[in-house]
Amino acid sequence: MKAQTSMQYQQRLQRVIDYIYQHLDADLTLEQLAEQAWMSPYHFHRTYRLLAEEPVNMTVRRLRLQSAAGQLLRSELSLLQIARQLRYGSAEALSRAFRKQYGVSPQAYRQQHNQQLQADARTEEFHNMMVQPSAQPQMQNYPIEIQPFQAVSLIGMAHQGDYLGIGQTFDKLALLAGEADLLDSDSRFFGLYYDDPLTVPSHELRALACVSVPASLQLDPALPGAEKLQYLTLPQGITVSLLFQGDYAQLEQPYNWLFGQWLPQSGEELADFPPFEEYLNDVKDTPPAQLLTQMRCYLKR
Repeated sequence: MKAQTSMQYQQRLQRVIDYIYQHLDADLTLEQLAEQAWMSPYHFHRTYRLLAEEPVNMTVRRLRLQSAAGQLLRSELSLLQIARQLRYGSAEALSRAFRKQYGVSPQAYRQQHNQQLQADARTEEFHNMMVQPSAQPQMQNYPIEIQPFQAVSLIGMAHQGDYLGIGQTFDKLALLAGEADLLDSDSRFFGLYYDDPLTVPSHELRALACVSVPASLQLDPALPGAEKLQYLTLPQGITVSLLFQGDYAQLEQPYNWLFGQWLPQSGEELADFPPFEEYLNDVKDTPPAQLLTQMRCYLKR
């Protein structure tokens, strides 16, 4: 009975998480979300807050601003168009909320990104024009370390679609792991990314949201949601590591530099294993500009 009840609550909250991600452009009321969970509004918000570790209105606000950040970087939509799409009353209302969360205005956020893209393009053009064999491109854009990586046992949940939407899968994974008492202060969260978002259509992108577990862990097959999880190990090896500070929506930029500028000049060769990221702080209580992501690739050594 306990397992059955637990599964029911997980299924209810996963319905809510899916509904929020799929309806960021809708008027998400407490009553609508409680209905998705088949719960009374009087009890839903307390249950959600305890299991998701943040109030549901904070989840909606965070995800809408995350969507706004992605659109500022990936589209030419005006701030007013983005505000209307995400149910803000005005461009000014979105701007105030965005500045509070990101520390800069939406216009400055977009401008800084565009300026960096232009600088990268100029640097690449300059490098392509260099004909002297001794010419070496500048390689100090991001801090790089070659370092050993100790094996980590993981359970993972598959994600398919835009990489910016993998937070939805991590939220589901955290619910399942929390229900199984697998989360503690030593838990580490990783993402494995199998495809290049610039060459593979966004709806076909494949990734894996993961959390660390003891190597000896054997999940009870009767655990609610266990069939959605898979075991894997990040093996011991030598990695190239790049520590990036900033919003997840900007991660394409260091990846482009790592693969397009650092790797060809490094004399290194990457092993046959997908890039992976470790998230060093919590998106729920960390300003986007302070998020830390450790990006790694295994090297052939």
